[in-house]
Amino acid sequence: MASSSKRKRIADEAKKEEEMTIYLKVIKTVALKVKESDSIGNVKALLHDKEGIPECLQQLVSKGVELRDEQKLVDCHIIKNSTLDAYVEDSVPKMLLVKRPFPEGTVTVYSRINDTIRDIKSRIGAKEKINMDTFSLFHENNFLEDDKTVGFYNIDSGSTIDMVFNPIHKLFISVVMPKPEIVKIEIYFASTVSGIKKIIESKVGCSMDDMDLYLGNQRLEDSKKLLDQCNIEVDTIFQVKRKKIQILIKKWSGESIMLYVDRYELVENVKVMLVEKVGIPVDKQKLSYQGKLLDDSRDLASYNIGWHSIVYSGCYLH
Repeated sequence: MASSSKRKRIADEAKKEEEMTIYLKVIKTVALKVKESDSIGNVKALLHDKEGIPECLQQLVSKGVELRDEQKLVDCHIIKNSTLDAYVEDSVPKMLLVKRPFPEGTVTVYSRINDTIRDIKSRIGAKEKINMDTFSLFHENNFLEDDKTVGFYNIDSGSTIDMVFNPIHKLFISVVMPKPEIVKIEIYFASTVSGIKKIIESKVGCSMDDMDLYLGNQRLEDSKKLLDQCNIEVDTIFQVKRKKIQILIKKWSGESIMLYVDRYELVENVKVMLVEKVGIPVDKQKLSYQGKLLDDSRDLASYNIGWHSIVYSGCYLH
């Protein structure tokens, strides 16, 4: 009986015992490839991509000092093979869907209820690699002030936020010319591409009629405004390239091959482009235009080969 009574007392005491929370420190080292000019926000974005931890729950610390999102690694004296401490907050973040106007798409960011709109913009900037001061955020057509919090605006998880680029009246842009040389010009944000080409023309003193303006691999259309075709920032670099022309290569079999080439492309380079398509080595190919055999060392323009010109392809038998 005594033994049974003792067991009952122990069971009753166990029921009365309160649950408690303990924290386990799980240590894992994650290697990230970064540049010294990257911001802490960029590092958090990389860690999110690699480990799935929302940026808003990350806290990065170096030598006991918490690092802010806008700080750059070089400013924090973080060098190659440095080790940072990463802490993850125990809370459930809100997922926000940010609609980007150009290029059109949706960016997913995470936030806490006490995060400011500036914090959200910083995360968007790190993800999209754009300056956070070049755009504003709107929710249900209401402008979101930088110093207000997500909680202040009652923004729920899964909400859609609209991203709008701020208008800039004038700015300087850098343009890489074919020579190559870099020219810096001042433009109006609402300028057309043809208007910008006229400014470049007056700056360098040569015609832009045979030239196209590019941003990365995107050719910008002359008749359209710059702001309708790309996102422009103060440090955006454009490139001037010679216009491509479309020519038709007629094989001896009657088959046609369409090529987009520079008007000033060497004949030899055109043959290189054709190697995979016709299966004939460069030194065995012969190209002719209007009955004339084309010399490898001359360019297409010297033969007046232009848009939709037909060039005949053959091969040497010996």
